[in-house]
Amino acid sequence: MRRLSALLAVAAALAAGPAHADRFALEYEGAWFGVATLGSARLDIAVGDTLYDATATLKSGGLLRLFEKSDLLAAASGEVTPQGLRWRRYDLDHSYSKKRRVTSMRLGDDNAFRALITPNYRVWGVPPASDADKRTSRDPLSSLVAMSMDVARTGTCTGAYPTFDGRFRYDLVLSGGRRGGYDKGGYDGPVLKCRLRYVQVAGYELKNENERRRLPEGDIWFALVEGANVAPPVRVEMPAPVGSAVISLKKWTRAFVTVLEPDAPRPATARDP
Repeated sequence: MRRLSALLAVAAALAAGPAHADRFALEYEGAWFGVATLGSARLDIAVGDTLYDATATLKSGGLLRLFEKSDLLAAASGEVTPQGLRWRRYDLDHSYSKKRRVTSMRLGDDNAFRALITPNYRVWGVPPASDADKRTSRDPLSSLVAMSMDVARTGTCTGAYPTFDGRFRYDLVLSGGRRGGYDKGGYDGPVLKCRLRYVQVAGYELKNENERRRLPEGDIWFALVEGANVAPPVRVEMPAPVGSAVISLKKWTRAFVTVLEPDAPRPATARDP
């Protein structure tokens, strides 16, 4: 109920802003081996000419919830510039394994990075993420929006997206690229199928340097929507210790809405740092 109230508050806030945007509300389901339910997720993306806003929820379910109960609510917003997305706010409320961590990050006009993490980390990895790492990266949700915008604009799977989530600094790298069709969850149209690689940079506890090279690659499919400035993801497949885990589109909604100004009030999962 708390998560539903938060999503409704975000939707109400989106309707109050002055800048128009293309908005996608997407619901997903996760499965292991295509049959064992892993959980559900929801992604809301609104991208305009100068602003963007995104929220995401994740809830483990089925077989996975027996081993790892996880509930996540994330929100990000910022500006769309000729140089790309500039994130301004990121909030994360994550409950897992009978624990809860709340992360709130801000990037100011002066490029100053601020963060409030409760409870804070006791170990920051070797090496830990530097101040430069934090200032030159995007939050995870903004990196996903940036990928989706670049794919919509170029129709290619290229680029590395520096990302910092409050502790870990990593790159999300797109490569490959082949077109195909997709007909599921309310979307029937072309997609671009990209390879997705996760590259660890800082904040990790690595036993040896070779661990970075053993990380598996996955696939992410983006919907190529005619006239849209964003290509929403409709399918993600990542290798698991046994088999593979797949997140696929369950419900698709597209609407024309408004986006908040960067400094306007919005729901948050944590105090401003």
